[in-house]
Amino acid sequence: MIWQGLTDAQVCRSIKDPKQNKNRNLDQLVEHLTEDKLVMWGWNPGEGRNAIPMPHDEFVSKVKAWQAAGAPCPTDTDRASRL
Repeated sequence: MIWQGLTDAQVCRSIKDPKQNKNRNLDQLVEHLTEDKLVMWGWNPGEGRNAIPMPHDEFVSKVKAWQAAGAPCPTDTDRASRL
């Protein structure tokens, strides 16, 4: 996956960047993250692959809460302060 090795802040900036997210606005991004077949595949990836370790409904709730909060991105130092 292209996000492996990135910080939470880098992933957040990446998915919000129109140049990297097929020019999606926030509403379109939330729709993609919560309904797109390719994203949904992560919860049922097939034999020999690990599913996303969070129930889909919980993921949807978190994505929508993130949207409602204005889709903030953590800073790279946020993670370091939690460690």
